[in-house]
Amino acid sequence: MNINKLGFYNVLRRRNKAILTSLLSAITICVFVIIFSLYFSSNKAVEISSDRMGADIVILPNDAKVDAKELMYTGSPVMGFMNKKVLDEIPKDNIEQYTTQFFLRTLTEYGCCTFGESYRVLGIDYDSDFLVKPWLDKNNIKELKDNEVILGSNVMPDAEKTIEIMAQEFKLAGTLMPTGTTLDNTIIMNMNETIRLSNTFFDEDAGDYFLKQKPEELISAVMIKVKDGKNVDDVVTEIKKSKIDAQVISLDTDKKELKKNIGKVSKILAIFGGATLLITIISLFGIFNAMSQQREKEIGYLRAMGVTKSELTKMYMIEVMLIIVFGGTIGSILGVLLTGTMHNMINEIVLMPQGSFTILDRIIPGFVGIGISIIIGIVVSIIPIVKINKNEPKDAFSSGGVR
Repeated sequence: MNINKLGFYNVLRRRNKAILTSLLSAITICVFVIIFSLYFSSNKAVEISSDRMGADIVILPNDAKVDAKELMYTGSPVMGFMNKKVLDEIPKDNIEQYTTQFFLRTLTEYGCCTFGESYRVLGIDYDSDFLVKPWLDKNNIKELKDNEVILGSNVMPDAEKTIEIMAQEFKLAGTLMPTGTTLDNTIIMNMNETIRLSNTFFDEDAGDYFLKQKPEELISAVMIKVKDGKNVDDVVTEIKKSKIDAQVISLDTDKKELKKNIGKVSKILAIFGGATLLITIISLFGIFNAMSQQREKEIGYLRAMGVTKSELTKMYMIEVMLIIVFGGTIGSILGVLLTGTMHNMINEIVLMPQGSFTILDRIIPGFVGIGISIIIGIVVSIIPIVKINKNEPKDAFSSGGVR
């Protein structure tokens, strides 16, 4: 008698119960995979962005519509400006490098025909930049001319050689390989070009966007790298003491606060996921325990035919694993696919960064979910298997029926 085939046919024979049980497993694993993915991806995004950012301090306008954490760890298409005179107010004794940036967003309503959605446009001061140029070098992009743009890995154009941004044509200088940072969701160009676009397309609302000043008089951010051996918090305090009219933010402090917030959200999600997992295990235990009791006569018949206890154990485990692991696999796939949607929903309430990762990074939570389903299958099988193997053939024939 082929025990492997028998276990498979038993599942088919009870397919209605098997489908409902697999569905319960799928829902639970789906929830678990989503929670694990959100925690894993958000923490990794913060670490990657912090390690690759290249700056220790960022100076932002006081009236910026988003805080530094959203600016640094997401690709939100935001705008905010301060006068260039702020550079004269920064004490530079403990600063190794600094560079300025200018933020715009593409306006789809102004005839932007290459991109159907709004993206962040990052204007860099190419001469002083120390954040973007290392990535350009890695991608063999040696310069960035005034009429050229570089696209982040997540910015997908319809055309390959010519990019049209707000009815203005640009040459595509290159596309960055994934960096795991906000650059992946950014259109990069020289600051001169961002100022030109500002004058062309934002002029009517200049009073709102540009503080009633000319765009060439403004910048959006100052990125600072402190000298080796200098304490970042001390440099932040020194800059603030200069009475600078701007936000002065330590990126390391922001990273710690962001990871703390992610931990709080993840803890709430983990409690919900743990409760779901516990309820599922209890439910599955009840289901399989009842199934084992209903099959006493069937078990007795098999024992009378010479099937050993170890073979019965194997048969039962095959049935359980087919049902639960099949559901767990479906749930894992759904969890991986739904994580992005869930991330967007949570991100509307609290900042949960998400970076660009390898295929392996994206499927690891799925494999973990399948592993959890295997563990669940083993746990809920233990007591039913013990009960099955306690029965002798004569006892099994005296009660129950084959179901």
